[in-house]
Amino acid sequence: MTADTDGHTTEPTPWGLGLIVTTSAALFATFLLVGVYELIGGVLSWLGLIAVLVVCVGLGWTLWDLRERPVWRWVVWGAVIGLLAGFGSSVALFALGR
Repeated sequence: MTADTDGHTTEPTPWGLGLIVTTSAALFATFLLVGVYELIGGVLSWLGLIAVLVVCVGLGWTLWDLRERPVWRWVVWGAVIGLLAGFGSSVALFALGR
């Protein structure tokens, strides 16, 4: 541990474990959104796209408040990356007619 200018002790950033958590959260969010699209898009494809958009906005809005917390930042950034990838994948599936 080291002390910063205010006298507070700081710990080193756990990059290895943090990137594993970020990757896991990104994969989970991506697969979640593609699953939602496949489930609801099986009935009507545009309804699946709307459902994915609702989930993205709801989760993104909620997670954005947690981005400054030391441990949650890894989960939040992974989830945000996953939400973007999942939404992009859902749009691609919609464009392909699936």
